[in-house]
Amino acid sequence: MAFAAKNKKWLGYTLYVVLVSLVLLYYLFPAQAVEEVVDSSISRMNPGLGFKADSMGPWIPAGLRIKSGRIYSKDFQDPPVFLADSMYIGPRIMQLLKGEYSIDLAGRAYKGDIKGLLHAKGEPEASFESRLSFNDLDVSEYEFLAAKLKHRVTGKLSGDIVYGRESANTPENGRAELRLTGGQLQLETPLFGISSVDLQNIDLLMELGNGEITISRAELAGSEIKASLTGSIQLQPDMKQSLLNLKGTLEPLAEFYKNYPEIRELLKSMRKRVRRGQYFFTVTGTLGEPRFRFQ
Repeated sequence: MAFAAKNKKWLGYTLYVVLVSLVLLYYLFPAQAVEEVVDSSISRMNPGLGFKADSMGPWIPAGLRIKSGRIYSKDFQDPPVFLADSMYIGPRIMQLLKGEYSIDLAGRAYKGDIKGLLHAKGEPEASFESRLSFNDLDVSEYEFLAAKLKHRVTGKLSGDIVYGRESANTPENGRAELRLTGGQLQLETPLFGISSVDLQNIDLLMELGNGEITISRAELAGSEIKASLTGSIQLQPDMKQSLLNLKGTLEPLAEFYKNYPEIRELLKSMRKRVRRGQYFFTVTGTLGEPRFRFQ
């Protein structure tokens, strides 16, 4: 009985210490220090980016809860490059015990759900892998895209992105499979009477390897237009100087001619370039100055 009573006493002390530690951790959590660490990590990956959050705190049993966390461009701070309403970051304890850096991500951004994994071994220059899945992100809420394009894009974006490096001596590689549904491109200035383009469904599959992005599938299925695009983008240190080598097809549908009869005459002058109702085109030049040409 005395032994049992002693065990209960120690159990009570242990629970009390744990409880007090959790309360102190919650109220004395070094949010500013953690924010600085995250900001420094992001800046190491890309010196032009930074990180800020409205609030950060511990999350039981082991993790970090971020509210209104945003990644911003140091040259273009408003709007942010990425904004998350809330984000949970939780370490994988067993992986940490092995000396590996591995954390799970889960959160809400642009009215959609995000889940991911970050895994690294050795020094920051060694191998790492990241996986990100997202569902029904509202593209119209992504103000950074609108500011860069100067046009408004709407729709729901879902997909998977994998990005990483096998060792310190190998280049980064990755793969992205994305799908936009219920989309629309709203032009800032109408072109030939067209103020918006229906982007009902867009499927995109691209891969990164050896400093080049290969687009193996980019297909648009709209009520007015069908289109496809393949090719490559040769990346350069200055992204605007990245070289484009793309080709595609454009097929106006009956609904397009019905809605924009004035364009019919313009397209008649291009009859020699039509094959089975499709117009073929290429996109060359750079990301900063692309050149579009019908074949």
